[in-house]
Amino acid sequence: MCYNFAMKIILASASPRRLEILNKHGIEPVILPQDTDESLPEGIGMTEAVEKLSSDKARACYAAVKDDPSFEGFVILGADTIVWKDEIMGKPTDRDDAFRMLDKIRGTYHYVVTGVCLIDVSSGSETVMNDVTAVHCVNYTDDDINDYISRREPYDKAGSYAIQGYFGRYIDHIDGDYENVMGLPFHIIEDALRKYM
Repeated sequence: MCYNFAMKIILASASPRRLEILNKHGIEPVILPQDTDESLPEGIGMTEAVEKLSSDKARACYAAVKDDPSFEGFVILGADTIVWKDEIMGKPTDRDDAFRMLDKIRGTYHYVVTGVCLIDVSSGSETVMNDVTAVHCVNYTDDDINDYISRREPYDKAGSYAIQGYFGRYIDHIDGDYENVMGLPFHIIEDALRKYM
């Protein structure tokens, strides 16, 4: 079901995938990403990590717009996605790091976790939630990894891959929400957005 939230949502993210998902659901947000510190405390769990990061992004955006009357009635949406396989797997630092991550997840499953934070600009009220999807990879070869990391796709993606891109051929199946793996689980945002309408 699509809702017309046009010009009422601020997306505190520059992710083209998140924008694509919102557009698909009838939302055309104002895009206002903020620079935030993405360091995390040692030993933090996967859901706690994404909820903290998404909240930090949304709160930074709220601080930037809360005194601007032109944003009265808007809802800020902050989000952060990680890949988890015994550790948080962020964006790879280089080719070797990308190889390490893709080697770790082949022939097994890992979790993709997205945190979402909504803040009502008018009241400052905040809703934080998360979604977890298990992603099962086939047992691809070293040659497959080397071929994939010779492309541009892995280097700006958590866990070094995009399910909707070339790497999709190496996904056996998922347990959970596909849009969550892309970076924005709209199915958990829908009901939360209704209360701000």
